[in-house]
Amino acid sequence: MRILLIEDEEVLASVLLKSLTKQHYVVDVAQDGQMGWEYTQNANYDLLLIDVGLPKVDGITLCQRLRSGGCFTPILLMTAKDGTRERIQGLDAGADDYLIKPLDLGELQARIRALLRRSDRPITPILEVDALRLDPSSCEVTYNNKLLELTAKEYSLLELFLRNPSRVFSRGDIIEHLWTFDDPPQEETVKSHIKYLRQKLKAAGAVDWIENVYGLGYRLNPRREQGKQGGKEKAQVASPQLEEQFQQAMGGLWKQYEGLMVQRLAVLEELAVALSHNTLTQELRKSSEREAHKLAGVLGMFEQDNGTQIAREIEQILGKDGDLSLGDKRQLLSLIADLGKLINQMGQKVDNQTTAIAQEICSQLILIDPNLQLGSQLQQLVECMGMCWQQITNLEDAKNFLQTTSPDLVVINVDGVGRGEESLALLSELATRTPPVPVLVLADNDELVERVTFAQCGARGFLAQPLTAAQVWNVSSQLLQRTRSLRINVLAVDDDPLILAALRPMLEPWGMRMTGLDNPLRFWEVLQSSTPDLLILDVDMPQISGIELCQAVRTDPQWQELPIVFLTAHREIKIVQQVFAVGGDDYVIKPVVGAELLARITHRLERSRLLQSLSTKDSLTGIANQFQSRRNLEHLITQAEENQQSVCLAILSVNDLRQINIKYGHEAGNQVLQRWSRLFQSEFCSDEVLGYWGNGDFVVGISGLTKIEINHRLSTILTTLRQQIFTAFDGDRFQVTCNFAVVEYPSDGLTIQSLYQTAAERNL
Repeated sequence: MRILLIEDEEVLASVLLKSLTKQHYVVDVAQDGQMGWEYTQNANYDLLLIDVGLPKVDGITLCQRLRSGGCFTPILLMTAKDGTRERIQGLDAGADDYLIKPLDLGELQARIRALLRRSDRPITPILEVDALRLDPSSCEVTYNNKLLELTAKEYSLLELFLRNPSRVFSRGDIIEHLWTFDDPPQEETVKSHIKYLRQKLKAAGAVDWIENVYGLGYRLNPRREQGKQGGKEKAQVASPQLEEQFQQAMGGLWKQYEGLMVQRLAVLEELAVALSHNTLTQELRKSSEREAHKLAGVLGMFEQDNGTQIAREIEQILGKDGDLSLGDKRQLLSLIADLGKLINQMGQKVDNQTTAIAQEICSQLILIDPNLQLGSQLQQLVECMGMCWQQITNLEDAKNFLQTTSPDLVVINVDGVGRGEESLALLSELATRTPPVPVLVLADNDELVERVTFAQCGARGFLAQPLTAAQVWNVSSQLLQRTRSLRINVLAVDDDPLILAALRPMLEPWGMRMTGLDNPLRFWEVLQSSTPDLLILDVDMPQISGIELCQAVRTDPQWQELPIVFLTAHREIKIVQQVFAVGGDDYVIKPVVGAELLARITHRLERSRLLQSLSTKDSLTGIANQFQSRRNLEHLITQAEENQQSVCLAILSVNDLRQINIKYGHEAGNQVLQRWSRLFQSEFCSDEVLGYWGNGDFVVGISGLTKIEINHRLSTILTTLRQQIFTAFDGDRFQVTCNFAVVEYPSDGLTIQSLYQTAAERNL
């Protein structure tokens, strides 16, 4: 468990650090409130131990800031003041508990254990799985009542697994939970601790309880051995298809870039010859160091951790100051020979693989329709674009296929594959994925009720028979273009093309579109054209480094908030400090582990979205505010003009909101707005613009449907709204009525303001 201690008194901080460490907690120490705030923004903690009388930002203010920012980590406040007022202030600020100085260390430990038990995931005082038992109060671990002798890190590692059953931890996750900022280990250290903990568990009788989940990390799986004995291995977290696709992609990358690997090895072999003949030049030494550095950064991505370690050792020896000793030269010759064997063996392994290498497909398009002629015609339309349609002729096979695949687009003939609840359920499931999968529905009849039903289930488009392949592709391409604009865009800058190529199969299956750039001199041009949601920068690049690029980005107002994740093969604390000093948000050590990179990216994007939502969402209803929804409506109109479609704007207003606030209180009025907001969000999908403009006015923008169709769709929503019963603070029950109007662009107005005015006049 990881604790942040924020205490400015050195002696007390030292005593608390020693006491907490003895209980196997991982403890970071901050000396003032501002530093404590920065620590909480860059790491996840299980508990915060905060002194009230801190410099820069006091403990109560810090507590308020954390809670208002959405931090739910348990907080224990400490103070030398024992007045009732201070205790009330601390608890009102969001603290979970309070301790008065001078502290009793036994009471402190008990209160910490109690707070950890109250966290989001219930934590029992004794952690038990089958015959394995861990007691946090005594820090003892037993298996079948036999005591296990574990080191502090092995104990913490086992506790982490036991407190998070079934969760998979990457090496980076484990480092973040079990090591402090001042003591960052190498990832090889994590492997060693895993290895020794496995051995001790095995010796006690818990054989193979720590499972290595391919491409993701480690988890505790006590039933894994039982699964093996039964002849079946328990399913892994990553879907088999994704795993196979990733392996195939990496195998294809090795074949594609094997020549580059051999070139890098050739420079090292030239170094070996020069060492043998005492003809080593400074230029060759430097170029060999660079090539070893690059090999260290990529070999581990092909599950060649030993190759990464060998290349690092070569780099470290060549990077020493002064001339190489006789021992250094002998070690280099041995390491280069070992590295050559490993690279040659890897090439032979890929050559001998029987699995075909999957071709990279820019867009995965799925047609669920028994009409083979339509599938053939659609494929002819996209062949020149390097795209591919995959046709599935029945609903059951489609459902099975889509369980492990997230395509860019699905076209489904609901009459041809069997209509009914199963088709609608599939539409809803695809619409609620992250990211959502756009679906175009093909039907035999153009009936209003069915259009509305399909739209409510999440369909993005509708076409009725008779239709042509050209019509299907025209609507499909529009949906693809619109969906791509909603995807996460990542710009990765690294001078090694192999790294860029390997990042793509890591990111794109999870809905991220990656732009790779291997020439940092073109950075600004590509940044402006790709408008990324997140930036990945390599630290070491020729001509201009990632550090320098980050500095340039942070000086431009347009990009100051862009999340930046660094890639580096360096592990020195000096480099890590420099990354954060220039404005980097996070870093990943090469060779890159896919699960860790995804976790880091997701975490940064979540933080970025949180900050963005504070400025674009209405804090009461949780939907887009007037400023943001107006921008979204303008974009919707622009798209509709390009596609020659109409746009309808619906205004739904709470009647007498001001009177409700006066009679029942603002809490009752807020209750109405929040419940209406939840209903609207459940009814309208991401293609439709939904906003709250204040004073009880909700706005919905929809393209592709007429006013008659919109009115029909809204009728069921209005019925639901009228049936809502609200309860005021004093127990009074009341209902709310609603006015609404639907206007159409361009017939009812040419601007958002003129459309709103027309709707308001009709609402009166």
